[in-house]
Amino acid sequence: MKITIVGAGSIGTLFGSILFQAGQDVTLVEKRHEIVEAIRKNGLKIIRGADEKVLKIKITENIEEAANPDLIMFTVKSYDNVTAARDCLKIIGPNTTILTLQNGVGNYETIASIVGEERTVVGTTTFGSTQYAPGCTRGSETGSISIGEFAGGISERISTLARQLREGGFEVFEVDNVNKLIWTKLAVNVGINAIGTLCNFENLYTSKIEEAGLLQKQAVEEVAAVAKAKGLDLDYDHLYQHVVDVSESTAKNKCSMLQDVENKNLTEVLTINGAIMEEGKKLGISTPINFVLTNLVKAKETYHHR
Repeated sequence: MKITIVGAGSIGTLFGSILFQAGQDVTLVEKRHEIVEAIRKNGLKIIRGADEKVLKIKITENIEEAANPDLIMFTVKSYDNVTAARDCLKIIGPNTTILTLQNGVGNYETIASIVGEERTVVGTTTFGSTQYAPGCTRGSETGSISIGEFAGGISERISTLARQLREGGFEVFEVDNVNKLIWTKLAVNVGINAIGTLCNFENLYTSKIEEAGLLQKQAVEEVAAVAKAKGLDLDYDHLYQHVVDVSESTAKNKCSMLQDVENKNLTEVLTINGAIMEEGKKLGISTPINFVLTNLVKAKETYHHR
């Protein structure tokens, strides 16, 4: 399978390494020159547990060098979706599928509005990763991908893509209600990311420190309320316990939002906590905790980019 990965950050390089080692034809596309030069010169360094590899994987700043792929994987930040999707129009072939596994909500809608719903597939992933230097990524030892049709159901194209991704080295689940899964992961990101970012601590402490845990609980309550109003069957108690479980199972991790702030990059808070705030407005549901978390993170961004 010929695969173009748009965005060679931590998760893009991790996915690229897995596919490359499974014998797939992979090209990374990245606009940050320092990452492209590091991987061209030194190879892509991947650390997963005790395993460390350096891979001579293709990378380019020019997306047109990765034309007509079977699959495009979107691993850019959500705020780059419009630009990246328009760039992808230059390389899409007659049989190209586009897959987004990004955090937050609204990614599918943005991408599909540009490249077409008939080409776009959405899902989630449990992989975690950190890019600790240009061209150097530390990734989780285990993880999976779940995909489904945005409108619901498991189509022939979902089953075909799942089979191709399994051949590419992934554990893949085909899910009938992918939106429920997306909102479940959204709850995790809502409950962990902004709190960890603002308090500057690892995932575990978002639930273990009493004051942080109170904010986490109320933020997730707001997710459950908005999800219920949208017709999604998400039980609050199970949702909240899942968030706590993830904070414990990823105890030592710094969330991607905190990594972004530390690197003085923009965050995805608007498609995470901000999405709950905006959906709440539309539905007449008060979301004061997510309002405060969103605006505090944005204030921190503004300070770093002043």
